[in-house]
Amino acid sequence: MKNKLIFILSLFSLLLISCEKEPIPANIETLVYGKIYDSTNDIPIVNEKIKIAEYKTIGVPSGISYIFQGFVDSTTTDINGEYSLPFNTTGNGNLYQIQLDFNEQVHIPNLTESIQEENIGTQKEQNFEALRLYPINLRIITSDEINQEIHIHKQHPSRQIDPIPALNQNSVRRIWVDKNVENEINFQILTTSPYLNHSITIPLNNTSELYEYQVEISSTDFQ
Repeated sequence: MKNKLIFILSLFSLLLISCEKEPIPANIETLVYGKIYDSTNDIPIVNEKIKIAEYKTIGVPSGISYIFQGFVDSTTTDINGEYSLPFNTTGNGNLYQIQLDFNEQVHIPNLTESIQEENIGTQKEQNFEALRLYPINLRIITSDEINQEIHIHKQHPSRQIDPIPALNQNSVRRIWVDKNVENEINFQILTTSPYLNHSITIPLNNTSELYEYQVEISSTDFQ
């Protein structure tokens, strides 16, 4: 029985090794280029950082494990929102990705794009659709004492905002919103079961300048 178990484990180990892809050879130059553009507001996204990440993939029982090897190169978009990023393979990994940093002032739905192995050694165009967000100082006045922490969630694009501490009756939170639409904000008290909710809508303003929007809430607003 013991020998049978050893045989099964050895066979399983060999199977995992066979699932490990060979690294892509070193010093193969690839060029990725493109644009990050906000077509809603018709503006380029300037000075946005673009990085090339390298991974090694290994087969595991649950699927594929991605082992980060490092960033091999980076650049930023120019005044037209365009970028050009040549990089060389290192010989350590078998998967490369274009990655963008999270930026609360710009909403980009897809922050990563894989570079297919057949594109290594060639030129690949990769454009990103973005949405420039604009600031509002959201002032929250509570008309009575609320003994629980109030959590804040902005609907579009979806973001968690720093919560309001219990018994705090005057708080300001900087939020970044789409200036072309109404913006829904949801307040939650999570210490109850079920959770209590209250939502407000910030009207369409269509301004790119910072302004303050004040909302008053009370404990009776939460349902």
